[in-house]
Amino acid sequence: MEQECESTTKVKNKLGLHVRPATTIAKILQKRSAKVTLTYKGQSVNARSIMSIMILAAPKNAQLKIKAEGSDAKETLDEILDAFETKFGEDH
Repeated sequence: MEQECESTTKVKNKLGLHVRPATTIAKILQKRSAKVTLTYKGQSVNARSIMSIMILAAPKNAQLKIKAEGSDAKETLDEILDAFETKFGEDH
């Protein structure tokens, strides 16, 4: 069954959405089927593309909208939100 979930989250790691967080998001999506879109300042990108995420250039404290669509949308969204919450393993 198709689901659609969306949430807003804040970039918490010091360097914002740079290579490591973008790679983490893309890796999460490799094992998921949901289509995920990140939106920042009115610009939406496919979260499977590391380059697209980097183009958003979202700094620390940026508010992002994450939208997931597909059969595993909820689980995918939860996993991405968790990655944001834990600052992608940075800042420890």
